[in-house]
Amino acid sequence: MIQMNVKQSIVINLPVEDIFAYMSDLENLVDWSSVTITVRNISPGAIHVGATVRSTIRFLGRWSDMTFEIVECEPGRSLTIKSIAGVAPCLFCYQFEPVEDRGTIVSQEAVIHLTGSMLGLEEPVVTRVVRRQLEHDLLTLKDLLEASAATHQSAG
Repeated sequence: MIQMNVKQSIVINLPVEDIFAYMSDLENLVDWSSVTITVRNISPGAIHVGATVRSTIRFLGRWSDMTFEIVECEPGRSLTIKSIAGVAPCLFCYQFEPVEDRGTIVSQEAVIHLTGSMLGLEEPVVTRVVRRQLEHDLLTLKDLLEASAATHQSAG
C-alpha cells in the first residue's frame, strides 16, 4: 500500500467567505476536481460535521464510487473530508487564511492510501500523477472562482 501525503497551497484573489461557501458545497467538486465525475449529497440540510456525499471518480482510467464524510467544518477557516467507503482511503484537509487585498491562501493537505497492485503502476509514478493532479485542481479552482468574480463585477 502506498501512503501519500501531499501539501499544497495557492492564493486566490477573493475573500475567504466566498471561497469557503463555494468549496463547502461539495457538489461543486465536479467543476474543479479533475477526477470527480459526479457528487450527490446523501445528508439533508446545510453542510455540517457528519454530512456525507457519494461520488464517482475516474483516476488513471479506472472508475470508482466513493463516499465521503465531513469530519471538520469551521466556516471560513477549515474543511476536512474523509472517505468512508471506496477503493482508496483518503483524507482532504482545506485551510483558509485571509491575506491582504481581500485574497485568501487556500492550503490543501491530502493523505491518500493507494494499493499499487490495484493500479498496476510503480509507486513513484502514482505519486507524481496524484501530486500533479492535485496541483492542477487547485489552479482550476483559482481560475474558476476568479473568473466568476470578474464576470459578476463587470455585470454589476
